[in-house]
Amino acid sequence: MPLSKAVTQLDWRFPPGGSETVAVASAVPLDSGALTVCPACDMILATGPVEVPVGSRLICPRCRNTIRESKKDPVRRTLALSLTGLILFLPAHFLILMTFKVFGMQDQGSVFDSIRILFRQDYIFVAFLVLLTGMIFPLLRLALLFLVSLDLYRQRLSRLTPFMLRWYHHLEEWGMSEVYLIAILVAVTKMHHSTLIIYDKGFFCFIGLVAVMIGTTLVLDEHAFWERIEALAAQKKQRSPAAPAGPPPDRVSPRQTAMAAGLVQCRTCHKVLPFRQSPPGLAARCPRCGGRLHQRRPQSLATTWALVLSAIIFFLPANLMPIMKVEFLGVPKSSTIMDGITYFFQSGSFGIGLIILTASILVPLFKIIGLLLLLLSIRCRRLNWLTHKAVLFRFIEFIGRWSMLDVFVVSLLCALADFGFFTTIKTAAGVTFFSFVVLSTMFATISFDPRLLWDAALSNLNP
Repeated sequence: MPLSKAVTQLDWRFPPGGSETVAVASAVPLDSGALTVCPACDMILATGPVEVPVGSRLICPRCRNTIRESKKDPVRRTLALSLTGLILFLPAHFLILMTFKVFGMQDQGSVFDSIRILFRQDYIFVAFLVLLTGMIFPLLRLALLFLVSLDLYRQRLSRLTPFMLRWYHHLEEWGMSEVYLIAILVAVTKMHHSTLIIYDKGFFCFIGLVAVMIGTTLVLDEHAFWERIEALAAQKKQRSPAAPAGPPPDRVSPRQTAMAAGLVQCRTCHKVLPFRQSPPGLAARCPRCGGRLHQRRPQSLATTWALVLSAIIFFLPANLMPIMKVEFLGVPKSSTIMDGITYFFQSGSFGIGLIILTASILVPLFKIIGLLLLLLSIRCRRLNWLTHKAVLFRFIEFIGRWSMLDVFVVSLLCALADFGFFTTIKTAAGVTFFSFVVLSTMFATISFDPRLLWDAALSNLNP
């Protein structure tokens, strides 16, 4: 629906100081299954897909979630940046990052070397975690994005195109190259007082790779990609995009939820469809992306409670047990997360110390406490501060991946600071428990359905 026509159904407001577009729903007849629904609170905003001007954002007036941000020429820009990232990927991960020199001895390593050292030290779980989040998932993100954007650029749709874009969506938060770059800077700050550091080609390639990956995130418009995929699929079958099976409701009311209107929204591509109960053992699938359809995430609260409690259990040993062991002239010394933070503060590196304190202790603690507050709010059906709770959850989603910082730092130091009898850094058991904390909180965030906040409040209003 073009913007000029959308004005008749939506009240558009532009808040001062920005180009954010806010849509407010009104009661209008519904003649198709194409609706604009907020994925965070399930509120129906418009009776058709809203065409957002380039550079503007469509924001839910109830939970303040950004539903869509329109980008300029997303296909060509995404294609160019993803191709550049694939070219940089191998040198960034396999060329030498840095060389450490001390008293005539030297050690050097790459990103791949840091993973290999973890396997050699028999920390298999942590090694696989670093391998997946530091190498495999970033590579898959770039490759999937390149193949999808290439198909859309050539106006040719394969059967795998929706599948690839769907998996890119699922892997988006698990590719952690940006976190790894911060870990490299932390390792440099920790060692520059005692060693001579020489930056090699891999270091600059990795910086370039991270810049490109951030660029792909900034130029990608997933909504535009899904719309093009649906249009190409309809063109391939020589028909217009089919309305979903099942009769849609005749009217939608202001601030009505999609579930109350008998609708379901795909969590991957955000297509809105009439909801039909599937037979036992069979999952309803989105006709556009192939993802599973649920009006609410199954077992969301029980799964989130279990994962949050697991994170609490792992949190204490993760912070009390040493995460690495430093042997200096044959004398071993263990170091916990707090020991590392204290070292940076005492050496005057307050910025790095604050980064590690935030990422390794405050962020996991904030995620645990924040998720507990959200779960208890649903349990008690609290009506107050709903918008703030929705913003809190999105913030928890955003910061979740940064807790991997300490795991990456330890893996790097093990690879780059091995000077034989003089000094050696090895991984300790605490890093495994810390990895469990990171994974538990991230999976808890994934399993939590924020729409339940609004459902609980509405059920309290209408017991």
